[in-house]
Amino acid sequence: MKRYAIILLALCLAWPTATNAQRRKKTTKKVAKPVVVEDPRIQQMLASTQKVVFIDSIVASKKDFLRRIPLSKDAGYLEQNDTLGQFTNELKDHRLTTYFDTKDSTCHISQSDYIGNRWTEAQPLEGISSASANFPFLMSDGITLYFAQQGPNSIGGYDIFVTRYDSDTGTYLKAENLGMPFSSTANDYLYAIDEANNLGYFVTDRRQPAGKVCIYVFIPNETRKVYPSETYSDDQLRSLAAIEHIADSWDNKAQRNEALNRLYAARQQQSKATQANTKLTPLESLRHQAETLEKALDLARRYYARATSAERQNLRHEILTSEKELEALLLEIRQEEKKQNAIKYKDNN
Repeated sequence: MKRYAIILLALCLAWPTATNAQRRKKTTKKVAKPVVVEDPRIQQMLASTQKVVFIDSIVASKKDFLRRIPLSKDAGYLEQNDTLGQFTNELKDHRLTTYFDTKDSTCHISQSDYIGNRWTEAQPLEGISSASANFPFLMSDGITLYFAQQGPNSIGGYDIFVTRYDSDTGTYLKAENLGMPFSSTANDYLYAIDEANNLGYFVTDRRQPAGKVCIYVFIPNETRKVYPSETYSDDQLRSLAAIEHIADSWDNKAQRNEALNRLYAARQQQSKATQANTKLTPLESLRHQAETLEKALDLARRYYARATSAERQNLRHEILTSEKELEALLLEIRQEEKKQNAIKYKDNN
């Protein structure tokens, strides 16, 4: 009996522990990790990742990164108002501007022309969808337009898109996503080509802290080249598409060094131009004003030929006024030149 009593006592003491263990076992459930489904378009883009040589990269502030891009004058002028971009062509008579529309709380791109010594009223860019768009860049052909857009055709935030102007309809064609490595699940803001220096600039916030972007400098391809998917693994393609290491794109180091020399020269030119703009002489300033006015007059006269009767009436007044302003400027230039020549003669004698 004593033996049975001891066994029963041991069972009674062990029972609560076993019961608690079973309870704990029952209540402990594994939480299933959410399955992340990748956008199927990403795999398609990976398979056609462009083969591009990236020669340099620099981290800059998101609010003023455009000043770090040394575009030649032939490529046009990029400006930035906080996070909104603006492009003006080489002749300074056509402008694309990003604006924020309070009606739909979305950024859009507008265009305007410099006619009769003033900019025309900005009009929304025809052919660009209603999705948010920013940082336009128009090639020197006046037809090919690159811009950033966030919408149903992007795979993350902003992607880089390209479209072309159709002169027959007066609108832009349906824009196409430029694909990898220029589009990603991050925000890709700007794609610009400097044909004079054979350099390209690409701006993105991938792998950057808040408020920062990375400016990648690359060599533009004359024709589209892609990495053969059968040669590279999925991990390798993803790394190339994400531009994880720019050195991975250096197949020809001599080509990269030549491009770096062009980039260095472009930066030097930008620095000199910045200094020169801050130290314009009175004569240089007058000549610059006259040059700008002459270009605007030429554009107004060409537009006058195809304008409506109502537009011609307004243009006639603007053209006459501009012609008088130009005459006054040219007279002032001649007077300033005589003054400068007199000073030089006096100094030499």
